Amino acid sequence: MTVLAPESWHKPWPLGVLLFGLLILLLAVIGTFTGKLYGKGGKADRAKNPSNYWVTLVIQYLCAAFLIWYWATALPH
Repeated sequence: MTVLAPESWHKPWPLGVLLFGLLILLLAVIGTFTGKLYGKGGKADRAKNPSNYWVTLVIQYLCAAFLIWYWATALPH
């Protein structure tokens, strides 16, 4: 039995890119104020491991900025 995927699964979803970028931005802002970042590899604490914390925070801000920029310029609205 063959199950066909609906055509809508293959269309771009610009709102999803924006929402994911805003979610990453929100997590980065919360991590900036609390000093703790949570991610797939565990958590990074500013007091215990500052280099890991700052690298992860910069990556989160860059990814969020890229996704929001990509939504605003590259994707059709």
